[in-house]
Amino acid sequence: MIMIPLALVLLQSAISGQAVSSPPPPSVPLAQSADAEGKTIVVVGRRVEDSERALAACIARNCPPKDEIDASLAHAENQFIAGDYTEAQRTLAKARGRNMRYRKELPVEVGDLLRASGRMLALNGQRDASRITAIDSLDALKSGLPSTDRRIFIQRLAVGDAFAKEGRFIAARDVYNKVADQANAAGDIRVKGYALFRIAGMYTTIATKLPDYRETAYRSLRRIDETTEPDLAPFRQAAELLRCRMEDATGGKDGRACLQASGADRVSTAELMYAPPIDLTNWRRENTSNVVVPHGDATAQWADIAFWVAPDGKVRDIDIVRKSANADGPWLKLVTEALGKRLYRPLKLASSDPGIRRIERYSLVYDVALAKGSRIRTRSTVPHIEILDLTVEPEVSGSATA
Repeated sequence: MIMIPLALVLLQSAISGQAVSSPPPPSVPLAQSADAEGKTIVVVGRRVEDSERALAACIARNCPPKDEIDASLAHAENQFIAGDYTEAQRTLAKARGRNMRYRKELPVEVGDLLRASGRMLALNGQRDASRITAIDSLDALKSGLPSTDRRIFIQRLAVGDAFAKEGRFIAARDVYNKVADQANAAGDIRVKGYALFRIAGMYTTIATKLPDYRETAYRSLRRIDETTEPDLAPFRQAAELLRCRMEDATGGKDGRACLQASGADRVSTAELMYAPPIDLTNWRRENTSNVVVPHGDATAQWADIAFWVAPDGKVRDIDIVRKSANADGPWLKLVTEALGKRLYRPLKLASSDPGIRRIERYSLVYDVALAKGSRIRTRSTVPHIEILDLTVEPEVSGSATA
């Protein structure tokens, strides 16, 4: 059920302006903090200067394209973790220029490069370019892989996600339906489930804000309910969680109780069931009310936030372990408040166990947009939050309670 935690946040964010992605494990120092027993935790790795030298040396010796792409991705990842989004995007753009001609020989590697470039474009507020790059990544995979390859299906889903994040829900639905049909024809039932679940997640998210979409949402959930394949059982179970979210959005307590009942079975990993949206409306109004010519900041604010998922599935010990120099307190307070309301499935851990520690990067981004009544491109005054999971998945220790 690895898609379920991602979908519950990603598809919920189609309305709220949040977005979630999961990059590879970070390769530079992430944070230093204290665990539940007061012991210092230091995540160490390769320095930006080291990855920069490694990339330069690779290019200088005319290393194979695959090695050069790997070195470029490693360096850009380091730059991202260090908070230098502009340089990370520049590193990936240069790598793209050097390696696009190898997309037929190295479709997976070039596709990975383009996918990473799309993520950085989104973090730098270039949402249109990010969506186009997601399509370029799909085209790269299609140029060298069989049409039924799962990686093509997965990247096409990412294109649908890009449409959903822009509020282009019909386009997203059409992409998801195409993947569902293609995966079904190819016998890839698991990917079919991913596609159907994305449609249901998107419409249940919309329905929490626009009640007129509730019937459409229930119809998309019934498509999952009516499946019979054993491999889709986790998605049928997850559909119940989406129903709970809609019930919870009505203002009653039935939805939250439904979530807790649905997640009664204990699991070994942190599986997210509920994440409230991060509402920036009041914060944005207060930050723009006294501005004569309002426009957003071109430099993203970011913070790495660590927290523990307790054995009962609740979140505790939320800690901002690192943040950019320009990150202000109010929007981060909204983030930590939302984090504190998350609900995970109960863990196979003793009640005395501290639980599972996770860390996520939150970035406040103002997209590039045309100024009102002008062709001049500026920054939107409406920010959104991009969330990337930086957790290196731990192994759960300890014994389950009876």
